[in-house]
Amino acid sequence: MSEKKTKAAAVNGAAEAYDPWKDMRTVYIPKRSRAEQSTLEVGVNEKTYFVPKDQFVEVPMPLWEVIQGMMDRQKIMEEEAKQASGQREFALSVSY
Repeated sequence: MSEKKTKAAAVNGAAEAYDPWKDMRTVYIPKRSRAEQSTLEVGVNEKTYFVPKDQFVEVPMPLWEVIQGMMDRQKIMEEEAKQASGQREFALSVSY
């Protein structure tokens, strides 16, 4: 039984020792135009971080999660805009 407790303690100790701010991930944020800012402003836990665009950058896991969420929402919005504009073009071509 002591062996099981030791394994459980080792697992629990490993879970407690995990620091997401030390877990680094690579991210690439494209710059869409020259007029666009060269950094992305990301807020986590009431702190602001500036992540450079157009280069591969190592960021902590919490920043990576926020950036991925932002990029996912951006992609969805762009796809919806394409669909909406495509529907308008189709409606205009039908009305002629």
